[in-house]
Amino acid sequence: MNQFDPTPNRDDITRGPDAYKRETVKVTPARIGFAILAVIALLFVVQNNDKVSFTFLFGLIDTQIALWLLLLIALALGFGLGYLVNSMRSRRKAAGK
Repeated sequence: MNQFDPTPNRDDITRGPDAYKRETVKVTPARIGFAILAVIALLFVVQNNDKVSFTFLFGLIDTQIALWLLLLIALALGFGLGYLVNSMRSRRKAAGK
């Protein structure tokens, strides 16, 4: 250890006997729910893999896209708009107080 540097070297650090034991992963309800949602999402992608015609901005964008991707984009846009509306509403309430 340097007299001007208070941080110890790696050689100075001592570790206990349990330092290298592997931690066990606990099964929690949140992890079970996440696994179920992942399986449902995978089934959704497999079943909705057909190509569909997609037209946007009056024909400016006219392409074929996978149905699951189109639905995912619509879902993300819906969540984003909901978040923006909620934040604007809470900001308006805070300004009115």
